Amino acid sequence: MKIIRKKFTEVDNKEILEIDELIENNFGLIFHETQFNRIVSESFNTELSYFVAYNNDNKIIGICPLHTIKKGLIKLTYSNPAIFEVPYGGWIFDNSEISISDLIKQMKIGFNESLIYWSNIQIEDDKYKNLQTKKTELQTPIIDLSYTTDEILHRYVSKKQRQDIRRASRKGVSIEKLDLENFEVFKKLSKTLKNTIGLKAKPEIFYDKLYRCYFDKNKISAFAAKFEGKYISTYLNIGNRHIVHVWIAGRIVNLPKSLCQNQLLMWESIKWAKKNGSKYFDLCVLEQKRLPHIARFKLGFSKNIVPFYHLTKKPMSFRILSRIQRCFIR
Repeated sequence: MKIIRKKFTEVDNKEILEIDELIENNFGLIFHETQFNRIVSESFNTELSYFVAYNNDNKIIGICPLHTIKKGLIKLTYSNPAIFEVPYGGWIFDNSEISISDLIKQMKIGFNESLIYWSNIQIEDDKYKNLQTKKTELQTPIIDLSYTTDEILHRYVSKKQRQDIRRASRKGVSIEKLDLENFEVFKKLSKTLKNTIGLKAKPEIFYDKLYRCYFDKNKISAFAAKFEGKYISTYLNIGNRHIVHVWIAGRIVNLPKSLCQNQLLMWESIKWAKKNGSKYFDLCVLEQKRLPHIARFKLGFSKNIVPFYHLTKKPMSFRILSRIQRCFIR
């Protein structure tokens, strides 16, 4: 087995097809796909590369996308750029040919480079649990979509959330699926929410490219809640046949909680994922200490919590250069 790090510009069309086939066959996420990562790289000006693992027959048996940002003397590399709203990443691989332990050990990085690594979601088989490397376990709630819609509603969704879903409809809240022509609704509401909570808005071209790329493939959807003829809240969902993630939200300011529009938006998102034939629905990261109110909301839709993991690699040379840069270079 060998691992080669390739800039995406060095990956030929044949290997792009092999990479996406590996992702498809080994529970990869949409966040691993070459097209998704190309859009991230173009939108945020990162250097896109892949760790590619080959077996002795030169067949691709593992991949890990990487995004690198140069900061003076040092390079920051992410297996998934969470700073650009990409929640998961890491290795996708053929478990019959290689282990995560071997893959992590052989990830070579530059002397002036750090690697910030988040794994894939470990739903069916936790490959990282026994990994003898310093790691942090993170969590996300998952819904198994193999059940009927009614079974999902009563097996996963709490009584309070079910009542709030009905309450939103009674109060006159309606849900609209946004098409390509009125996708501006999502962008406006998302920007408003980020401004309200003090987050930096992302380039609109990022969302535009993703929506155009994946809309006709039924891999992305934006739902918007309307009340008294006005758009008030929105959710953007993205995923593949393995798993759909409720990804990015937006809303107007000073919105009363009594409308319960978010509960109705979440339920419509779950039904869309179920209708599309995805296997799981992901409520996209649980942060019970940092964001307790959001965590309680998500746990009202699923208490089936599964792990994913965070690791870092920082060679001593990177630490020295980073210190020099902080102290002497402005």
